[in-house]
Amino acid sequence: MQCFSRLPVFLLSGGTEDLRTDFVRRLMVELTQSSLSGVFLRRGDGCNTYALALLARRYDLVIVNNNIDSPEHPIILATFSDGESGQSPWSLGWEEGWPRFIAGLLEKLGEYGRRTPVWGCILIGGRSSRMGRPKHLLRDGQGKTWLENTIAVLHPLLDGIVVSGAGVLPEAVVATLRLPDIPGVAGPLTGILAAGRWQPLVSWLLVACDMPHVSAEAVNWLLAGRRPGCWGRVPKFAGNDRLEPLLAWYDFRSIHLFEEQLYTGNMRIGEAAGDMRIDHPIIPEALCCSWENINTPEQLQDVER
Repeated sequence: MQCFSRLPVFLLSGGTEDLRTDFVRRLMVELTQSSLSGVFLRRGDGCNTYALALLARRYDLVIVNNNIDSPEHPIILATFSDGESGQSPWSLGWEEGWPRFIAGLLEKLGEYGRRTPVWGCILIGGRSSRMGRPKHLLRDGQGKTWLENTIAVLHPLLDGIVVSGAGVLPEAVVATLRLPDIPGVAGPLTGILAAGRWQPLVSWLLVACDMPHVSAEAVNWLLAGRRPGCWGRVPKFAGNDRLEPLLAWYDFRSIHLFEEQLYTGNMRIGEAAGDMRIDHPIIPEALCCSWENINTPEQLQDVER
């Protein structure tokens, strides 16, 4: 599977069984200290490709102690005499090699994260009760709809774009891929769940259609903060604890947080967005306007002026 080139699934080999067990125990301590989660699959755990992909959606690192037909990356345990360099950057045989291994592993995990495609999911179809008309069809001074402008900003920055929600699309973007709502689920929660189910191994930039000032600089700032162990970036304004989940980035691992929330009956997307594995950075002052949403005719008049 091509996706395994960017999934943190490693095959543990070499050394004795006791050495492997000790290595994994020590590694799990290191992961915890770095706010990462890991799982170790022993021999006979049914490690097929599908099972590994599912685990990679819930853990930051998957270690497999088995030879199976899938392209895991190797971690080789071996014993070397002083001065020998070992078989690969992942080989371990002396105490001084441990810090180098951990630093290399974290670098690899960051690399895999950067390889993960980022798609945009634009939410439309809200009731627009205060505005009185669909906000994604509002037009700027040049006659372009807000939805067109948002797509134009996101298109060169992301690997793909979808629209979630009901409503007529402007002719200029009518060919944009649309995701149907999940039955029985309302609001932004249906958008992120539909996106995550449709493309389970990509990360998502979730954007509301009523933010006419979304900028490339704001999107790049969000994406620049990706790191191992970070399952999303949901920012907030300085001096305000309220999260801004509708211009935010979500790693594919965060989707199961929203799935779990669905079964609690709580449809507020901010519940899962506040998880400790998701970062909550302060929005830089120069970028604050990107998170300004327009809900009323009075606010619209201010924008037009």
